Amino acid sequence: MKYKFFFLAIAWMVSLFVNAYKKESVDITVNGQSRNMVVFTPDKAKKNMPLMIVTHGMNQNPEYQYEHDQFFNLVDTAKFVVAYLRSDGNTWDIGGTKDQNFVVQTIDEMASRHGIDRQRVYWSGFSMGSMLMYHSMAAVQDKIAAFAPTSGVQFVEQPWTKCKKAVNIIHCHAYADDVFKYEQYKIHDYVENMAKMNQFTTYIKLENYSTGRQYTGDKEVWSSDQNGSVVELFSYRDGGHCPEAGNATEIWNFCKRFKLSDVKELQQVQAPAPAKFEGGQMEQPTTFDPNFHIYLCFGQSNMEGNARIEPQDRENVNPRFRMMAAVDMPSLERTKGNWYVAYPPLCRNHTGLTPADYFGRTMVENLPENITVGVINVAVGGCSIDLFDEDKCADYISKSPNWLQGFCRDYDNNPYRVLIDMAKKAQKVGVIKGILLHQGCTNNGQQDWPARVNLVYTRMLNELGLKAEETPLLIGELLAHEKGGVCWGHNSVIAETPKTIPTAHVVSSADCPGAADGLHFTAEGYRMLGKRYAEVMLQLLKK
Repeated sequence: MKYKFFFLAIAWMVSLFVNAYKKESVDITVNGQSRNMVVFTPDKAKKNMPLMIVTHGMNQNPEYQYEHDQFFNLVDTAKFVVAYLRSDGNTWDIGGTKDQNFVVQTIDEMASRHGIDRQRVYWSGFSMGSMLMYHSMAAVQDKIAAFAPTSGVQFVEQPWTKCKKAVNIIHCHAYADDVFKYEQYKIHDYVENMAKMNQFTTYIKLENYSTGRQYTGDKEVWSSDQNGSVVELFSYRDGGHCPEAGNATEIWNFCKRFKLSDVKELQQVQAPAPAKFEGGQMEQPTTFDPNFHIYLCFGQSNMEGNARIEPQDRENVNPRFRMMAAVDMPSLERTKGNWYVAYPPLCRNHTGLTPADYFGRTMVENLPENITVGVINVAVGGCSIDLFDEDKCADYISKSPNWLQGFCRDYDNNPYRVLIDMAKKAQKVGVIKGILLHQGCTNNGQQDWPARVNLVYTRMLNELGLKAEETPLLIGELLAHEKGGVCWGHNSVIAETPKTIPTAHVVSSADCPGAADGLHFTAEGYRMLGKRYAEVMLQLLKK
């Protein structure tokens, strides 16, 4: 252990010469008592910078905390202020308001000294510093836009019973933490309760996720399309009970997405009663038409449709754009295996907008009037590509969480087989012209992903009697890094896929707006991405 601290100290001293920032000790008076903090600011500070407040662990101090979490390495390039608060003695007041007031007054002091942006104030804490955070959370929600506790929970309190607003939070915790033991303190359940409080609507788990520094682990993301809130849990391997520099960038990249105006009152964001949407009922085709072009769509939550359907998405749907229901959709009076005018949702009863929506619209806008376009969408949020591998499907489902198993039951526990069965039925009235895929978050960074996709694609072609050169595979990129994407690194894997699948074509996600969870696109993002799928396909049809 002494060697670890030695090398950390060396790394810290080296960073002093590499990074440009200013460091100062600041004293303020809180409730008549002098309190101290250590503040790092960019070398060339500017007005309206964000503020990160950090609270250290028990029997520790700001010096120990910043030597380990190393937020100071980020302040000059990311342009924010970080204030490391010093406890009064060896502990924080995790039952009263003394240190809660210290946090609040720190915001005022930093606004006075540095003109920080009060809309973008964040709080990170370690161990007992995280206990203080959870204890104070409900009281400071009008001051803090996002929270980042590490290696600690307030085990005698349940903040999800006290918060009146949705909360944005990233919690980092080592599986091997020997103080706040992962299983003993039910870390996963504790964080998940915060997501339940937020009325989360989407969940995804990224296995073998890496922050790019030091540790890998499992990243879980719960998000709400009702109030835009995001809860993340990064459970990492090999680490213990210590602040980690490897988490600093992850924490900052999460927090910087949010501002106070994003924090919504929970009572104002209850899900409205389901709207009665147009089901798009139409007369069923009974004879084969070579001008009926059909596209198979599959993947995980982005293909399923994550963004809320907006009024414009339900207007002016051309009757030449159709969808086949792959499952019964009672609220829309749609029956599995029947065709309908393609009003969203296209996947299941309560899914959202998908790239398939504006793919089809763009296709019919640009094809001759005698061409009709149909899509069949089978997608399961949070799934691995293995769900569409029939050799692995049953085992994969058996080891999946209950929510994913529920989605799979809609597809008779074999989404791939449902897609093939629907495709065979569609071939009686039209021609399959291409396959659209959007998947990869759950397989983020896995280098064998192209080979696994190829297995599914090849099996589809063989079962449906299709030729690869006549049935291209269009693969959409994940949310881009510059738009806050957390799985953007997988785009380099997607880029390699045409080497394995010569008839695969990559659809760019550049500039497509992303949702706050860093995994999904906004409605506008899906519209843009769907049009790009169509643009790629239209070019292929010209060849």
